[in-house]
This record gives sequence, structure tokens and C-alpha cells, in this order.
Amino acid sequence: MTSFVQHLLASIGTSNGKKNKAGHEAGVIDMVDTFSRFLNQSIYWADFSRSKFLYISSHPLFLAGHSPEEVQKMGFSYYEKIIEPNDMKTIMVSNEIGFRFFNTQIPLDWRKNCYLAVDFRILQEDGSYIMVTQTMVPFLLSSDNKLISTLCFVSPSLSPHAGNAVIQNLSEPLQYRFNPETRRFYLRYQDELTPREKEILLRSGQGEPNSTIGDELNISVSTVKQHKRNIFRKLDVTNISEAIYYARYNRLI
Repeated sequence: MTSFVQHLLASIGTSNGKKNKAGHEAGVIDMVDTFSRFLNQSIYWADFSRSKFLYISSHPLFLAGHSPEEVQKMGFSYYEKIIEPNDMKTIMVSNEIGFRFFNTQIPLDWRKNCYLAVDFRILQEDGSYIMVTQTMVPFLLSSDNKLISTLCFVSPSLSPHAGNAVIQNLSEPLQYRFNPETRRFYLRYQDELTPREKEILLRSGQGEPNSTIGDELNISVSTVKQHKRNIFRKLDVTNISEAIYYARYNRLI
């Protein structure tokens, strides 16, 4: 079986792009390191042209008890050490198809506003696994449209299962959701929620119970519950916590 690392690099494709100058890389690393201090996320910079991590933040979520220097020394083989084995195939397939999107002739101005996100479980220092969302943002592309490097953000996920791969466009209400059965990303417009549903979701995110939401909107509690069921169906989630997480993550509220 092809290893995750081999599959990852094969999915990205090779590039003959020029290497970054050391001074430029140092400047970017300083910037990202400063940025990482303000987020409750692990951040790393992956260079696919050289199969190495250029930067890994000290946030513990992605480190599994290792230091950033130890992870950098292990290189991309580190993925195979921390990703839950049963999630590996899901990640390999969604990455492969997702990278094809970024390695196409789609206009760069449109592509640079997109990111690839996927949920999977990773190992923690105590030997347990935690579900995370990894968001991969294209950073450098070569002249032949291959990904050279990406910034990756790893944060805790409320998803009950691995997968849920999406390609999100930040400049338009567009999202491509991955279907593992057909191995394709399908376009989905994100303005499916009505103004009333968005308001209920926003109030729920502020901790308001159904009775308070009903009183303030002059509707019955049963109507509030029906709106929430419609929200769950549209967002393909099972509870209000998942709906709030999804809506905030995808800038619906």
C-alpha cells in the first residue's frame, strides 16, 4: 500500500518552482509565529517542493507531546504517526481530489480565496485521539500551477466522524462538499438559510434557550424547534452545537 507521504506528494504533483530565499522564509516564519500566539490553533507551514515543514507552532494540539523541532526533523512521515489509522484512507482520498482543484487552471485570483478543510482524528500526548479540523490555505504556487507550500491551521472539531471535506471560497457564498461515494466535490451555495433561521442560530450561539428566542421573536417554542430542525437538515448536522460551529466556521452568522 502506498504510504500517506507518498500519496500526499503524488497528489500535489512535482514542481520546478524556484526555492524561496532564506531571508524571505525567515520573514514569513516570524509573521506566522506572531499570528499563532493570538489563536487557539496549531499552525504549520508545509513545503511540498522540498517535502518538509518550514514552521510548526508550539501549540500542543498538533504536536502529540513532541517539540516543533522534533516534528520538523521527522518531516512528512509525522502524519503517519499521528493520524488515526482508520481515518487515513478518508484523508488520502479527500486530499487527492482536493489538490486536483488547486492544481488546475482555475484563475489564481479565485483560487487564492479558497481553502481545503477536512476533519480527522490525531494522536495526543496521553495516547488518546481527538477530532480536529485541518484547514489548508494555498500559500505559494509554481508557474505550472502546482502547490509549492500551504499554511495549515489545526483546531478542535465538533464533528462526530472523520471526513467532512470542503473547499470553501471566502469571497463568494460558495462551498464544495466532498462525497466519498462518488469521490467528487459538489458545489453548494451557502445562502440556503433564511433570515429567520440565521437569527435563531445566532441567538442560540449566544446561549438563549428556545423559550427566550420564542418570546423575543414572537413565535412559539414549537416553531423555534421546527426552525432548528430545518437548520440541521440544511447544514447536514445533528445538533445545535454542530450547527453553531458549522455556521461560524463557514461565516453564515
